Amino acid sequence: MNNVRDKTSRKARWLRYALIATMAAIVLANGLLAWRGDGHHVTTWGSLQIEVPADLVNYPTLALIYGVLVSLIFLYGLYRLVLLMRLFERGEFFSTPAIRHLRAFAFTLLAGTIVGCLLPAIELLAARLIGLNHVTAVSIDMDGSDIWMILISTLFFVIAWIMGEARQLSEDNQLIV
Repeated sequence: MNNVRDKTSRKARWLRYALIATMAAIVLANGLLAWRGDGHHVTTWGSLQIEVPADLVNYPTLALIYGVLVSLIFLYGLYRLVLLMRLFERGEFFSTPAIRHLRAFAFTLLAGTIVGCLLPAIELLAARLIGLNHVTAVSIDMDGSDIWMILISTLFFVIAWIMGEARQLSEDNQLIV
């Protein structure tokens, strides 16, 4: 049993390190693209690109705001996942904080997806209201990847619910004995 726990703890630690590296890469990529004032940067070894909704292509400042806000939401979700992995390293799989971190991660996936769909329309509407007359159309776009993200976040909510139920059953069983 202890060997399995050590193996799980090592996997959780490496996953936590991978999440931290991913978070650093997101911050560096967004920082580079914001510093350049562009949505893409191509070099001989690769390219960085912010995927901008079609409505914001002609508005680089609004596209930058969109990219930063959505990235911040997902970074917070990854941070909560890092905290969850830290709990897993200590063997706290069904603890109340672990369940809260998983729910928070699921919520950030859902919120990031919804904000990603609604924010371009809100930004363009605000631009129109403050006097940018060349804004002529405002639309809300949702594609297949957004639907998948909503389904994945729902799956994480269900897993968190099951973890909570398992914790409750464990506590009930301890009271019976």
